[in-house]
Amino acid sequence: MRLSNLTRPFWRPVLLDAVFIVIASFAACAGRNLLSAEDLAAPGVLERNLADIRIVSGAQNAASEQELLSADRALIQAIATNDRLAAARLLDPEFTWIDRDGRSRAKSDLVNRIGLLSASADANITLQNYGRVVLLTGTHRLTPDNASALFARVWVRLPSGWRLLLYQETAPTDFSVPADLSAKDARYGVTRVQWPAPCDNPCASLPYKPLSSDAQEIVASFMSGEKAVFNGDADAASRILGDDVLFVTPDRAQPTDKSQRIAAMRNFRPTGQVDPPAAVASMALWVFGNAAVMSADEEKPSGEMLRATRLWAKRDGQWQLAFSQQTLVQ
Repeated sequence: MRLSNLTRPFWRPVLLDAVFIVIASFAACAGRNLLSAEDLAAPGVLERNLADIRIVSGAQNAASEQELLSADRALIQAIATNDRLAAARLLDPEFTWIDRDGRSRAKSDLVNRIGLLSASADANITLQNYGRVVLLTGTHRLTPDNASALFARVWVRLPSGWRLLLYQETAPTDFSVPADLSAKDARYGVTRVQWPAPCDNPCASLPYKPLSSDAQEIVASFMSGEKAVFNGDADAASRILGDDVLFVTPDRAQPTDKSQRIAAMRNFRPTGQVDPPAAVASMALWVFGNAAVMSADEEKPSGEMLRATRLWAKRDGQWQLAFSQQTLVQ
């Protein structure tokens, strides 16, 4: 069972605003149509080893991580062989795929067109383990034009096993990234004279009502982080960002890390510039113990529309941003 709080975005028909709660009755209902451990251990499934993956954070558990990688490999094989049934069994009921053009497709839209997810072999794979949430990121090339893309697959652990909740791809639109990232960021800012309006959404309000105490804390942390960026408060932002946080954006060929993000904020400050955050049009939030997954549709002040996935981790009693990926809606 999942308790949901619904809103209506303006880019896709329905997006669940949910706090994900798993209980035993759900396991009894959902387990009937999911791959068994024997299925995941079939020949060819266990080809990807932990030695091939860069593990960067989280509570590392080799057995759990190998099980997750087995599920991921089984999904990739199902996509490659157009095995719709096998793929469907590994997708969460609320699964969403965000493609390189920012189009969002639900599980029901993909079951009969699973080949849309096909891509070249993954490379530069990184695993971030947050217990009941595991993030796999890397690069691959998309068909049919062989375009490079950064991908993120967000797997969640249910009582019945690992299921893919979100799959997002971002094809950078600008590969000419200077060595000094903070210098580039400064060119994207505007002066406070040019942007006199206060930041309401997402700094002070959101079109989303969190249902649990954890969800409330995550939303508060998100809003505080956006406000810190708007105000150029690098110290406040630093407390909200995990040390391992990575940002994937459509204007860069490579992810940026915490030190680069904070340096960019400090670069804005002396020039009196501000980086207006994108307003949130709709949001979904799933909480899994000490990890949470956030999905949002956003609109930049320029009118450009984005789809974003964020991961949050609770560390020392505080929710910190661990990953953020945005894809431009074409």
